[in-house]
Amino acid sequence: MGMSVEQLASLLAGASAAAAYEALGRRGDLDPVIGTQVPGTVCIGPAYTVSAPPHRSGSANQALDLAPPGSVLVIDTGGDPDTCALGGTGSLAAQMRGIAGCVTNGRVRDLAEIRALRFPVFARGGTVRSSRKDGTAELQVPVAIGGQIVRPGDLVCADDDGVVVIGQQYFDIFAERLAARLAFERDADARVRAGIPYAQAVSGRP
Repeated sequence: MGMSVEQLASLLAGASAAAAYEALGRRGDLDPVIGTQVPGTVCIGPAYTVSAPPHRSGSANQALDLAPPGSVLVIDTGGDPDTCALGGTGSLAAQMRGIAGCVTNGRVRDLAEIRALRFPVFARGGTVRSSRKDGTAELQVPVAIGGQIVRPGDLVCADDDGVVVIGQQYFDIFAERLAARLAFERDADARVRAGIPYAQAVSGRP
């Protein structure tokens, strides 16, 4: 029986996006222009995807009421990278529902409110603009974001270093490689603390 997204998320809870990137064979990372807007926060969970191009971005609000607790909103704003994908009140609604965070190739506003909430948001930056209120967003469909195709249920791991997406087809092998990577990192840290030269301490990395 394969590794579930919940089991894998539990394993990642003690890891980092960088460790996930290494364990995935140095792939799965989103364009670094998509970065944390709330430094020090971590976001791990299955993707709940939203396709919300500018002409239909307003109804992406539906996702805030439908995404299950523990999921990560992954919002594709389509052809306009300056579109507002989320604001302060939306972040509050998401947090109260137990949503783990938001990743978008657009922008967000009310950053002071979002930071006060400590709600994990990864985006291109802030904006004063609001989203349009017309049209119908598509929920739970594959989206293109940051150079990756993200599908519903893929695992998202994001922190101050960046965002990594683990496709479901890689879950089992990723779990094995992640365990090896974390063991290596613990051993390397112990070696450095013991006074072993760095080059020697990190030799043989997976």
